[in-house]
Formats: sequence, structure tokens, C-alpha cells
Amino acid sequence: MPEETYTVVVADDEPELREAVCSMVRWEEIGFRLVGSAGNGLDALQLVEQLQPDLLLTDIQMPFISGTELAKSVREIQPLISIAFLSGYDDFEYAQRAIENRVISYLLKPISMAELTAALREIHVKMEQRFRELRPVDVHISKHLTTASLLLDPYTEVSAEEAETLLHESGMVFTPPYALSVFSTGVRHADQRAAHMIDRILRKYFSCCSFASGGRILSLVISEDGFAHLGAALDELYYACRRMLDENCILGISRVYSSLRCCRDACREAVEAQEKATEPGIFRYEDPSDVGTAASASAGSPLRDGVRSLCQQAMRIIAAEYPDESLSLSSVSDRLHVNPNYLSANMKKYVGDTFINLLIRERMEHALQILQQSGGVRIAEVAAACGYSDQHYFSYCFKKYHGISPAKLRRTDGENV
Repeated sequence: MPEETYTVVVADDEPELREAVCSMVRWEEIGFRLVGSAGNGLDALQLVEQLQPDLLLTDIQMPFISGTELAKSVREIQPLISIAFLSGYDDFEYAQRAIENRVISYLLKPISMAELTAALREIHVKMEQRFRELRPVDVHISKHLTTASLLLDPYTEVSAEEAETLLHESGMVFTPPYALSVFSTGVRHADQRAAHMIDRILRKYFSCCSFASGGRILSLVISEDGFAHLGAALDELYYACRRMLDENCILGISRVYSSLRCCRDACREAVEAQEKATEPGIFRYEDPSDVGTAASASAGSPLRDGVRSLCQQAMRIIAAEYPDESLSLSSVSDRLHVNPNYLSANMKKYVGDTFINLLIRERMEHALQILQQSGGVRIAEVAAACGYSDQHYFSYCFKKYHGISPAKLRRTDGENV
């Protein structure tokens, strides 16, 4: 039996196949634990938000939300999730979409349970390899660690020219114009092994060097594109700490600067943002006298009230714009200048449910009012007024939420008049 166990959600709209996959695969023997199953894309998305599985095994062609759309949405709320497509469509277009969505495996129906089990074993090996690359490992003190400690040490004077030379010699390649920031990651085991793991993640997005100091890990990050990928990097880093270090972290972020002379100021800000936090999360330094210079793509306020305010803004958008079919976690996150994962996690913490469930609740409560108060309105019109162009999709959501279909509710109300 494999040493590492990964959680999995199965999504397929064929009930017999879904039941067979869930009940006949010996999940534990091949290193998985089945935590949920869904018969359509909407239910699958809700399960991923709720259960945060390591693997999603999904069909491509499903009602309401397709497998490819589902893959895009779940990556927004869980950056490190592995996705495997199980599909009857042997077509280049679908394979191309699989590549675009970075799926770990593309399996074709019909498939026997023996073939599926063998494929899942291969998927497990790929996942282990992926996480093995992220796990903390024993490392020697290297030149870039010494360089980072010199640049961030408040008692060491290094000119910008000397700093640039030191960074280039230590392997950090960048050219002007560039922007720099410092991350301060607070974890229980803040050692150089954990710093090495954080470096491996951040280097996919930026030039970076990290080292352990004072019970935290300090990371000097330099970007040549204005930190366009800051949100994705922070999401992946936060999730990796939870998955690989088995703990939630407090991540403080400095403002963005354009000179290496500011390294020590950035370090002070990142540590201050982290120390102000009272719970796990991603927190940005904000100077009340100079808020406008803060990184617009960073992940939120260091004060809890700031996070609550963010969630309240999202709730106001939902309340005002629920009839808009295009309203989504991604679109609202873009408007609020935060990451979908960050917004979703905080909505659940401070409002009590995930974004998609809160949006559905708003739509379903208004749908009930319309159906009860406007007897002459067609169900298709009610659906459109609540953000659904697909009447079948609307009816499914309504029955799931209220326990009765809209058509039956209308008949029942008519009989009671």
C-alpha cells in the first residue's frame, strides 16, 4: 500500500458508472480515500469547495458545468488540485482542453475497473512525484541564503549595486526595471528545509530566495512583470504549507518597491503584517499614510475588519447582481482585486458558506418570491430573472435548495388558493 493517501472526488452524470467507480475501486489499497461523488458539474464544484480534495476524477460532458469549465473553476479555489478526465470523447479538441487545464490523466470510456485501477495507480505515482518535489528536504547553506540574509538584515549596510551583484551571483536572474517585495511566512517549523520548499514554489513565478530567521521564513522576491502572478503564487504557497507542512500559515506581504535599497524596509513591513495577524491567512502591509503604493494584486488587509469588509462587498455584489448569469467567484474576485481562493476561503469563514452556495441562496430566495407572488410568470422567465438561461438547470437548483420543483410548487400554491 502506498505511504501517502490522497483524497478524491468522483464526478460523472452516468449513475451506474459513477456508482461502479465509487464502490468497485479499492481506493485505500492504491493510496486514495474517496470523500464524495457528484452527478453534475455544479454539485462537483460545490463538493470541491467544501471538501478540498487532492484529486478530482471527472467526466468532460456533464450537465450544467462541463468538465473543462469545472477544471478551470476548481483550480481557482484549490491551486494544487490534480484533475483527471474520464471521457467517452476520443477527440483532439477535448485532449487539447485537457492539456490546457493541466490534467494529470486523460482516460477514455469504456474502461474496465481493472484498467481504471491501473490508471489510478499511475496517477498516484505522478501525484507523489509532484508533492515529493515540494516536500521540505535537508539542504546545505548556499550562497543565495547568505545573500538574502545580508540584504534583509537590518544591521548590514549593502548598496543597491552590491545587492544586485550578490543576487546575480547567487542565481537570481533579473534585469531592470523590476519590482521587489518580501514575504514573511510564519509556520511552527520555520527551518531551512521549509524555506527550501517555499523557494521551489515561488521560483515558478519570480526570482526568489528564502531563509529561516526568528521563527519565520523570509522570502525576497523580484519580478519583472509587476507581480502579475502574485495571486496565483500566494494561493499555491498557502495551500502547499497546509498540504506539505500540515499546518496553516500566517503570510505577511510588504509593499512593492522598485529599488534594492528598500529590502530592509520591505522586510520590516512583511514581518509587521504577519505579527499583526491573529489567525492564519494572507495579510498585506498597509501604511495608513501611503495606502496607494501598496500592491494592488495582493491578497487583503492585515486587519480582520478589512477581511470582513471584503466579504461584505462580495455579498453586496451578489445581492445587487444575482440576475447576471455571468456573475461568478472569478468575476467578483477580479473586481475586488483579490484571488478567488482567498475570497472563497474567507466567505466561508466570515459569512458561513462558500461563494457559490451564497449566490445560489440569493437566487433561490428571489425565485421563490417571484413564483409565490406572480402566478402568471412562466418558469423560464423566473429562471432568466434569477440568472439562469437554462430552465432545467434552474429547476434542478430550485428543487435541491427548496426540496420541491418550481412546477410542483406552483401547482401546490394553486390548489391552496
